[in-house]
Amino acid sequence: MSEIPMMTPETLKPSDLLREWRLLKDLAAYAADRSLSDLPRGQASVMVIPGFGAGDWATGILRGRLSRLGHHVYGWGLGINRGQLGRDAERLLPRLQAIVARRDRPVTLIGWSLGGVIARQVARQQPGLVNDIIALGTPLVGGPKFTFTAPWYARKGMDLDAMARKVDDFESSHALPCPLLSVFTPHDGMVHPGASHDPHHPEVTYREVNASHLGLCLAPEVIEIIALRLARA
Repeated sequence: MSEIPMMTPETLKPSDLLREWRLLKDLAAYAADRSLSDLPRGQASVMVIPGFGAGDWATGILRGRLSRLGHHVYGWGLGINRGQLGRDAERLLPRLQAIVARRDRPVTLIGWSLGGVIARQVARQQPGLVNDIIALGTPLVGGPKFTFTAPWYARKGMDLDAMARKVDDFESSHALPCPLLSVFTPHDGMVHPGASHDPHHPEVTYREVNASHLGLCLAPEVIEIIALRLARA
């Protein structure tokens, strides 16, 4: 269990998106620290699932760096993540089954933002395919209520409070099928950091980083955390 104090999620204000200016710092840190010589190598099977509105192009830097460390890394291969959670989870299963059959070992799923929600759903559907989940800035509670997409859902007439209750009721009654590491940043302008804390599953571990939400797939600090985690796989 993590020793990081549990945070209370809050709805985001439009001005919170301004926190994402830190992406410039993340890019500068990435450009200044391209060496991987101090990071452990490994041969884990890894799939990276992008966040809402993003595709494999958005996770290319992370996948490239993990590949250079010796891991067998795959994109999700489903184009843009449009938030169709159930459909996308079902479409990922044959791809994961093929990877597991080829590599003869289960896969570590790395989910960025909404990608972490999909990763958790996939693991619950087929627990034998997944041995670990690393969630980067993922709303583990509340559905979209505590994310930058909340106004979009509200404009479509959806009840955010009801959606949050439905998600939390499900999580409180369904165990996690594998370990989960939640990497969050207090500077997140797109998912409130409190939403990346899961009160329903005390076995979840946490790591706080000094990055933007948009920089979670390239910040050297995050890549180091992932590399150390994968070295245990």
